[in-house]
Amino acid sequence: MIEEILLLSDPALLDDLDAILAQANPRLVVTHILTRTQLDECCARPLGKTRLLSFGSELIVPAEILSRLGGGAYNFHPGPPTHPGRFPSTFFIYNGGKRFGSTVHEMAPQVDSGPIHAVDWFEVPADVDCVTLNTMSYHSLLAMFKRLASLLATREDRLSRGAEVWSGRTTTQKDFNDLCHLPSDVSEEEFQRRYRAVGEGPDHALDIVVYGHRFSLDNQHANPDVNIGGKKR
Repeated sequence: MIEEILLLSDPALLDDLDAILAQANPRLVVTHILTRTQLDECCARPLGKTRLLSFGSELIVPAEILSRLGGGAYNFHPGPPTHPGRFPSTFFIYNGGKRFGSTVHEMAPQVDSGPIHAVDWFEVPADVDCVTLNTMSYHSLLAMFKRLASLLATREDRLSRGAEVWSGRTTTQKDFNDLCHLPSDVSEEEFQRRYRAVGEGPDHALDIVVYGHRFSLDNQHANPDVNIGGKKR
């Protein structure tokens, strides 16, 4: 039986995830990992009955640690297999997708490339924005986390491999930054397209350079939703 789970997630989500795992296995030790330093220190020991779960975390787990986890490592990816990499909701909206989803997969040294266990597909409104889609994705991932908790918190064997495989280009932080940088001759149509895909807020700001000076879009709705890991606060 699994004895410990290393849980990589945003602090705002940890209480919900802890409660789900505790209900599945009250004797389970859950160790929170927030930084690479914590991960390295925690893994400087035998990991034979340890499993790692990543839910809304940006930490990259090195291959050396992945190879020593007796219970394997699984990522709850906030996008479908057609959108590996960073900011899947943003690029889905920008490219005019119609069917989104969330993915549970075994972690591998290359980001979003490991065997896929499960995918939850769902339809989205034609005019969906980034905050709404991230919230839909969060609820989808949380439902899968609840559904898999009894297996992840108890059994040592690996999750079965599903039929779906990764496809599409793996997006990066640079891709997102490039999307946020508006061309000086941006049309209204292209501006609205990027604005809907990127959203608002300090971490999602469109910018433009005019005569050598950089300007960032800083406007927000009168009552903005605060979105942490896809969860509205």
